[in-house]
Amino acid sequence: MLKRKQSLYSIFRLGNKVQMRNLIFALLVIPLIASGCSYTAAPADLLQKPAIAADKEKLSASIMKALPNYSVLMVPEQDDYKEAIRLIDLDNDGTEEAVVTYYNEYSTPEIMVMKQSEDGWRQSVVIEQSLARDIAWFKLIDLDKDGKTEFLTGWIGGFDSPNVLEVYSYKSKAVRNEKGRWTLPPARSLPYYLVDVGEIDGDNLTDIAVVTEIGSSGEIAIPTYYLSVYTWSNNDMKKQLKLQLPEGVNSFERMLIGSISERHQGIVLEGNTGAHSMLTYMYAWENNNLSLVYPDRSLGHEGFSGKPTMSEDINNDGIIELQWVREAPGYSDISYAETTWINEWIQWDGEKQFVKVAEQYLEYTYGVKVNIPESWRDRYTMRKPPDSSYGIVTFEYWNAEQKISADLATIYVVPVKQWKAVESVWHEEQRPYRALASDSGNMYVVSFEKEAPTELPDKWKADFEDMLKVESEFPSYFEIEHEE
Repeated sequence: MLKRKQSLYSIFRLGNKVQMRNLIFALLVIPLIASGCSYTAAPADLLQKPAIAADKEKLSASIMKALPNYSVLMVPEQDDYKEAIRLIDLDNDGTEEAVVTYYNEYSTPEIMVMKQSEDGWRQSVVIEQSLARDIAWFKLIDLDKDGKTEFLTGWIGGFDSPNVLEVYSYKSKAVRNEKGRWTLPPARSLPYYLVDVGEIDGDNLTDIAVVTEIGSSGEIAIPTYYLSVYTWSNNDMKKQLKLQLPEGVNSFERMLIGSISERHQGIVLEGNTGAHSMLTYMYAWENNNLSLVYPDRSLGHEGFSGKPTMSEDINNDGIIELQWVREAPGYSDISYAETTWINEWIQWDGEKQFVKVAEQYLEYTYGVKVNIPESWRDRYTMRKPPDSSYGIVTFEYWNAEQKISADLATIYVVPVKQWKAVESVWHEEQRPYRALASDSGNMYVVSFEKEAPTELPDKWKADFEDMLKVESEFPSYFEIEHEE
């Protein structure tokens, strides 16, 4: 089951009206534009009351008045927009509404819509689910392109109630709840485990893919999972298909919808099978159905990875690549914690072949990504250097036939405060190095060997020296990625 996370946005209690108003000022100071929606700066980023336009001041005052006392602004766990307040034209009339997500005075999640009028901003409708304790997934999208936005909300249920996916349409008629507030009733509600939206069947309309489970109550050791695909029409979800997913996955973690080859739309699912291991499945839309195209056991594919995977469009060509992870060769006898991993990104050709489009070393603690040079492929391995050295990875020449390796280059991450002292020692040692970047208080440095080691047999020294030629252009292979 999905777990509730405490957002940075929810650390500010809104019972104090002055504090609440200052916080909402901060939320509204920097509007950004994305996918047709404008959204605002994070409250934790702006703790001082900034200058604010008159229209935004009216909105902040209206939100402050409309929210219940002791409410807490929040951001759904999975959302396109990492903000608690966003501006979006929900009904295609040329005027933006404000959508606010928050926990009410009872710590129950709610969604409020504020609408502009001649008299200023006013509360329009509230979306609520009394049995929910959080929002796991939230999407604002016009599913059928009729100009009216749908609210897709994945509610996390209470301890005795399931997770529920509810779809609300902005063209539905609002009704009053027991408190007299106008609420938007769900057009469709169903239990769910995982959900995503995208274009699957080639009709250029957005489809809804939902994973459900049976057997999570403890009566069955491993649940049975089902994948269903729905379309949206006439203000309702229409089921296109339902299929049982292969057994072996403890829980599904991710689902991606999109192009999976140059001519196929489809779905990629990733699920865990243990503490670290994962299984990946890829389904292609063909003949009005979904067909499993990966793993293909006729090609020796098992779909299994000994490390968590995050398949994605790695080369920005619009096609989802599978992430294949394998242990660096030559170190099968070391612990899992000391293992280094080679990441290969594989694209399906739409028929029977899976083609490598990239190979990388990824180190998530420091955000390091190294695109492996073509000249290194199939003749390198990696290991973790001693912690005391500031090194995070040593690349080695590797001869698979003879099981021979030799140090080639090491990447170091040195705190800026210690860099002068480390640099001084390296100068004394006459150690060559090249600075790669300075980021987040750290210096990123690579040190290549000067030449092939004397103990390496002469017939393999040429390979080693060929790999050394990358040294001058190595910064072009190196990147630092920050978590969003």
